[in-house]
Amino acid sequence: MKTWTGISLIFIILISSVWITSVSAEQILNTQIIHAIVSNPVSVFGKTYPVLVENKTYNVYYGFHVTYASATNMFLTPDRDAIQIRLKDVTDDDAMWIQFPQNLVSSENNNFTLYVDGQERKYEFATSNHSIVMGFMVPKNVQLIEIQGSRSIPEFRMSAILIFALVTALSVTVTRKRIFKMI
Repeated sequence: MKTWTGISLIFIILISSVWITSVSAEQILNTQIIHAIVSNPVSVFGKTYPVLVENKTYNVYYGFHVTYASATNMFLTPDRDAIQIRLKDVTDDDAMWIQFPQNLVSSENNNFTLYVDGQERKYEFATSNHSIVMGFMVPKNVQLIEIQGSRSIPEFRMSAILIFALVTALSVTVTRKRIFKMI
């Protein structure tokens, strides 16, 4: 299982390295980093965090250049179309990498908004058919990362479907009453 995951990650990164799109001038995802990801993904994405969404688990990989920081919690916030990551032990200003499935949080034209402790930041990313790799700088003692897209799964929450059904039923009832009054 670990071998298959490693091979899959290497394949995704190899494909991703072809489509690197830079959003900032910091050059976090430079050719050396991409080479390191391809040759030894565990050294770059040293950690995995499972995100559970409606009984399905999505693995999110992340890592740091210098510090041994870790995520204490990752969760999807569908109302903000975002994934939030709580961090601990960020002892120095550092570069952080994260890889997540495109269908977890996606954005039209890959225009994500990145917030680091509530401050909007620039980032770099690479894409493949199924995942996003982002690189960005985090300051010492950072606690919250938020990657906001224009859509996150699930697209429609059950409550939204129920509200839509209720409004539709109410509209049909009101329309029928008006029609019967006319007759």
